[in-house]
Amino acid sequence: MAYDQVVRTFNSYIGCRATGESPNCEPNDFFVKPYAVGPKVEVNLHWGVSVEAGLLYERFHRDLTDALTASSGGPVNFGQRYSASANGWSFPLLLKYTFARHGFTPFADAGATLRHLGAFDGQGILLDFNLPPQPTSIHIETGRPIDVAITVGAGLSRRVSAIEIAPEIRFLHWTAMYYQPVQNQAMIMLSLRFPARR
Repeated sequence: MAYDQVVRTFNSYIGCRATGESPNCEPNDFFVKPYAVGPKVEVNLHWGVSVEAGLLYERFHRDLTDALTASSGGPVNFGQRYSASANGWSFPLLLKYTFARHGFTPFADAGATLRHLGAFDGQGILLDFNLPPQPTSIHIETGRPIDVAITVGAGLSRRVSAIEIAPEIRFLHWTAMYYQPVQNQAMIMLSLRFPARR
């Protein structure tokens, strides 16, 4: 690491206001990558009603800077900065209604999305009394098996040759903010179905 970068990092730690037992300061970013991919299964019932279950993969990322800390009688820790990522698996379980079929077929769905978020792993640097900065590894267990979001959506489907294309806008309201960047989330979905329904 270059000397000027070490100085900037050190100054950012010293400039943090330490409050409580877990002080931190900027950057403290938590976000999800702007994509989700995965398969889904749909079972048709009667009168345009079907049940849809899916599996979506998402990638979460967290940047965090901890400020200077000093324990009584212990070593001085000038802080640490790290970046860590985790795998998220979402399971949408939806009841879907498809309106009368024409060229473009509208549909609406509602239900719940369950999400399991794995551990955060990453790398960072640690500034202690023995400079220069030391590399450190980060492993954070989320400690919660499942999160739940109330889910509603609407879209249009269109058959093109043997493929059915179905763009959809889906809204998710997470019932808790535990390791969730935002509580109200909108997703633009694009489903490809082969072979297309007749």
